[in-house]
Amino acid sequence: MDTHNIFKFIALTAVVAVLSACAEEEQNRLLSYDKGTYLGKADQSLSSDQVRQLMMRSHIQRVY
Repeated sequence: MDTHNIFKFIALTAVVAVLSACAEEEQNRLLSYDKGTYLGKADQSLSSDQVRQLMMRSHIQRVY
């Protein structure tokens, strides 16, 4: 391989590495943190039926 082909290979490898590092789940994530404070999205509240089902499930686990 001559120097020109080696340069092309290194450039192509660098481009592939940069593009693969840009995963969608990594975009727009929080990069600065405030210690002791949750800065993410607020959780959804549970419906009364979901709360009742969780209470029944925890009761069953407590009994057995």
